Amino acid sequence: MLPPLYLQIQPDDAVLDMCAAPGSKTSQMLEMIYQKGKNLGKGCVIANDADYSRAQMLIHQINRSGTAGVAVINHPGQFLP
Repeated sequence: MLPPLYLQIQPDDAVLDMCAAPGSKTSQMLEMIYQKGKNLGKGCVIANDADYSRAQMLIHQINRSGTAGVAVINHPGQFLP
């Protein structure tokens, strides 16, 4: 839970989370971007996990939060363009 705090994410930032599952850090970053539902920024989070089942769990967690501005991908991090 510390990486999002150290990054000092702002509402207009685009963040790539390379090992996103199970979704706690991703949710925390989304809260920082959207500042508790005010949708002030144009930022987003791209959440990646190389393991398919963990990516599915991540999608489930993100859907529960009902937050926009996130894309979940399932790809080996070392091969992301």
